[in-house]
Order: sequence, then structure tokens, then C-alpha cells
Amino acid sequence: MSGEVPPFLERVASFLRRYLQPGDSLLVAFSGGPDSVGLVACLQELGYKPCLAYVNHHLRGEASLEEEAWVRAFAERNAIPLWVCSLSPQDLKGPGGAQATARRLRYAWMEKLLEEQGLAWAATAHTWDDQVETLLYRLVRSAAPEVWSGIPARRGRWLRPLLQVRRTELLAFLREKGLSYRLDSSNYTPRYLRNQLRWWVLPALYRLNPSLPAMLEEKWRLYRLQRRRLAALYQRWAARSFQPQPYGVLLRQKLPWDAFWVVAKKRWRLSRTETQAVWCLWQAGTVGASRTAQGYRFVRVPEGLQVGQAELWQPVWSPLSLHVEPFQGQWGLWRIEAGITSLPPAEALVWDAAQLSFPLRVRLWRPGDRMAPAGLGGHHKRLSDVWPEVGYYGFIRRHAFVVEEATGTIVGAVGYRVAEGTAPQPHTQAFFYLRAQYG
Repeated sequence: MSGEVPPFLERVASFLRRYLQPGDSLLVAFSGGPDSVGLVACLQELGYKPCLAYVNHHLRGEASLEEEAWVRAFAERNAIPLWVCSLSPQDLKGPGGAQATARRLRYAWMEKLLEEQGLAWAATAHTWDDQVETLLYRLVRSAAPEVWSGIPARRGRWLRPLLQVRRTELLAFLREKGLSYRLDSSNYTPRYLRNQLRWWVLPALYRLNPSLPAMLEEKWRLYRLQRRRLAALYQRWAARSFQPQPYGVLLRQKLPWDAFWVVAKKRWRLSRTETQAVWCLWQAGTVGASRTAQGYRFVRVPEGLQVGQAELWQPVWSPLSLHVEPFQGQWGLWRIEAGITSLPPAEALVWDAAQLSFPLRVRLWRPGDRMAPAGLGGHHKRLSDVWPEVGYYGFIRRHAFVVEEATGTIVGAVGYRVAEGTAPQPHTQAFFYLRAQYG
């Protein structure tokens, strides 16, 4: 560097020194606009070696071709490595619309470039003006506290060195250097909400309060401090509230709404609407109420809220055959041990082996299943009434099983009893037992 250094350039240099040393190369997401040209000029001024990645979306006809030609000429004139990706309108047809699809494709291509070229870092040219627009954009679209998180200065190996630089500072720097740039006409159309905020809303707000950018910056910095402290608090709450289960987790202790919102977004990637629905399900306290979101099943049980993978809500576990020979193994989420013994273990279903017809079959229970439990004088009982008695709700109820003979007669139910006429008697010599551990 030579001559007087602009104050903003010192801020950029201070940020970059955390990750790179002068002389290092890094990939720059380049569009030819004033921000990306300014970023390249700053990097060169500070002794770094930018490499350019440009994407032509072919959305503006001849203007797109002219822009690509300008970018190629810029790279050649300044002896900067350049890679170009060309997308067609057909490529941009995807979930979330053309803009979201274009962003996914851009970053996927640039991530591949980083790997192929052996580059450790990449940079985008977001400025503080982009940060202000983003904060306002999210305020318009959401009431969640995360609207104040804004654009991070770093995400993974992507850096944003200009995030504390005002666009006016950058434009003055470009004028001083005599550098030209391109203007993208799509940044001026009112078709996009961000452009409406940039050209209509923000100027009006600045007229009402010229210090608005400084106020927003103060709010943003305060949120960053609060977020770190709250994150530690939420982590402690979650550690106390979540209990690992074979199907997923059990949320035993009710969390405040703000903590639940953060947990739901981080753990299960729920939208605000989905989070609100699950929160209401939990708060209502209706045992058995459930809903599916983002591939998870949320179930209200007496102990709290069960959360597990949706496919576990409707398990497809083939029946297990049990013979007189000893068995130990995993069946679904159950660890099962069974066999003939002269001294039956505790906490197991135990039969008089002479009263059973082998092989037995272990299967998931079905609505309508009935059995005649030992001790009820031969009276039958619905298993749907049994499970609440033994404390089986939600996923565990879905995974409960019965033991039946080849005839289809149910001779036992997990966690409950064996059938009338099969229970051990004082004269029983050989016992058949089944011990099941969930998980």
C-alpha cells in the first residue's frame, strides 16, 4: 500500500488478517458491479490475489452477453484468473423460484471450484448497505427474533470483508482509482421486494431519520451480544429438558416460546408456522395429539413431547419367530432375549412352557387386538386399553408388540401379562421367558 489509506480499507485489512496473509489467493464471487469491482480493488490494494468466479444467468438477453464480455475483459486487463459458469433459464426452474435456484447453483459451482483449485477461502462483496436492506427485508417478512441476525461476516469458508463498509465509501474509492463497473438493470426493477426497499422505502426512512443506519448497526451489534448469551442459556435449558429415547427425544420440561423457537429451528428446521403449530400442540396438553413436520413426528404424551423420525411412527417390522432354542437379538427398536429356563429372570414375560405351542410369533400390535390376561378369569381385554395402563404412549405405543401362537391366539403383551392358562403354576418345571428392552 502507498499513500494515504482510506479508513474503511483499514477495517477490511483488519478483518482479512484473521483468516489470510497478504499474498494468499482467494475466490471472489464476481458480477462486475461496483461492489464486486470494489472488493477486487481492495484485495489487490492490500496485497491479496483474487480469483474471479462469474455466473451468467442469461436472463437479460443481449445485456447478459455484454456483461460477460466486460467481465472477461476486466479479468484479462488486470491479469486475474477467471472462471465462468453459464446457466440457462431452464436451469433456473426449481423449488423456491428462479432467484433461490440460481443462488443454490451459484454456490454449488463455486464450492466445487474451491475444491478443484485448492483455495481455502472465498469472498462475497456484501456491504453495510446490503446488511441494512437485509435487516429491513426480514423485518417486513418475519416477526422472529432472528431477523436481527442479518448477514454474517463469515459462513463456513465464505468471507464478507466489506460488511462494515458503506457503499458511498466504496464508490468514492472506485472514483479515486478510476475504476469502471457495470450496472445490472435487474437491480432497479420494482419487481423484487429488495429493490422496492432499496429505492422507495429506505430513502424515505433516511429522510425521516438520517441516523437510521447507525441505529440499525447498534441494534445489530446488541443482538449479536445477546444472541451469544441467550445461546448459552438455551443450551443449558435444552440439556435439562431433552431426554434421549430410542425413537428420538422426549422433551420433558416446557421451554419458553423464544427458547422453543430457537430449538425447533436448529434441531428440526421447522418454519415459523410449523413451530407455532407444534408449540400449540404441546401447550394444549391433549395426550395422543400429534403432527408431522420436516420428516419428524411430534406427539403429546403425559411426560411431555415426543419427537422422532416420521418413518418410525408407522414401523414395518417383519414378525419374529421364537422357538424353544434360546434367542438374543434386535427386533426393531427392541432388544429381545427369550428361551427355556428353570429360573425365570425378573422383569420378563414368563409362561409355563408346557402350555405353549411353538413356534411363537412376535409382531407389532394392531388396533382390535384382544387377549385374555392371566388373573381376569378368562375375560378378554382390548390392548388399546392396556397400553395406557402400562404407560405406553406415542412412539412406544406404536412399537408395542404381542406374542401369539401359530393359531393367532395372543398369549402375551409386552410390558403387561401373559394369557390366562399359560401362566406358570406351582408345579411348573420348565419356564419360557421373554425379556424385552426398548432401545
